[in-house]
Amino acid sequence: MDRRSVLKGIGGTAAVTALAGCLGTGLFEGDDPEVLWHEFQDAEAEQFSDFLRTFNEETEHDLGSNSVTDMEEQLETALPAGTGPVGFTWAHDWIGYYHDEEYLYDATDDIEIDLKETYSEVAAEAVQWEGNVYGLPYAAETVTLMYNGEMVEEPPETVSEMVEIMETHHDPDSGTYGLAYPPIDTYHMSAWLQAFGGHILDEETGELGVDSDAVIEGAELIEQSFYPYVPSASEASAHETTFGDGNAAFTINGPWMVGEYDDMDLGVAPLPAPDGGEPTPFTGIPMWYFTTQGEEADEETLESVIEFAEWYTTDDDVITTNADNGMIPIHNDYVGDDDLGETVGAFSETVDMGTPMPADAKMDSVWAPMEDALSQLFAGDESAADALEGAADEIRGSWE
Repeated sequence: MDRRSVLKGIGGTAAVTALAGCLGTGLFEGDDPEVLWHEFQDAEAEQFSDFLRTFNEETEHDLGSNSVTDMEEQLETALPAGTGPVGFTWAHDWIGYYHDEEYLYDATDDIEIDLKETYSEVAAEAVQWEGNVYGLPYAAETVTLMYNGEMVEEPPETVSEMVEIMETHHDPDSGTYGLAYPPIDTYHMSAWLQAFGGHILDEETGELGVDSDAVIEGAELIEQSFYPYVPSASEASAHETTFGDGNAAFTINGPWMVGEYDDMDLGVAPLPAPDGGEPTPFTGIPMWYFTTQGEEADEETLESVIEFAEWYTTDDDVITTNADNGMIPIHNDYVGDDDLGETVGAFSETVDMGTPMPADAKMDSVWAPMEDALSQLFAGDESAADALEGAADEIRGSWE
């Protein structure tokens, strides 16, 4: 039984008890749920609190929010049990599965914003599924190259140049590394897995490509050019700390980490190109989702959550502040604005290289087998071809 099935099996009172145990006693304020959920990091969480306070003051609403960990697990415990948020923020790629599970509220008739006139075409399409509008977008994001300015003078333009710099600084016995980079995270590794023309999942055709020659070539690039220079830990938090402490020349991460590295000489650059390929990372459209809890909430609560999403995704201060933290604006008034700084420019270049994460529910069965395959590759237990072919068999088996 997979993780989703286990969570769905909790149900009812047990689900509410489990949720309270995970989130603590601060989930409810009187009889009113904290209707907005997010999983922002520390710096982003503080900024979001300021935004929400501003919105409440300007509109005389009293929306509450809750910072949760393991958003996916919390939602899949809460929503089937009839609890949880009216709105939450995450990238667009959950929309297909959550639509199929009937977790989402169709706000087509409630929103006052014209999607096409307000947001970029990609962003406007990302928040819709089968013609229904299930949220509003506020940025584009992906992972890109970050470097420690005390170790790296100029960012590399090619993977070969990056390898030369990593070799210079990689000395595990002294606690320094060429690269701090979660080694088994498919999202973080997608740029290289898809660098030679392959697709992990082709959303247009629905075909799985993880065992294609092109994706195997990308996995071999990871094995040969990146894995030798990373710490042995597999947890993302360990790599984030290693880089943040100044003990690695490079990391590859997303805009949500920019604010966490304020105390170091941080540089941000587009992803370097491998020989014979182009980095093609997954890109995401962060959005405020509307859930079926809106149907259960009082009308004022639902309206205030939708109004908040409209405000958050169009407010000048929110857009420019998020841009300062590397989130690429998708509001048409700000798309391509050269005045937003070098960090935004670097992320924007990498976003342009990428491909949207598949929102097809079939993608849900891809992540865990791919993580296992990358883990086997990182440990040296399997060749790239064997690991990915095993993952493909498992994924296709789950689809049958």
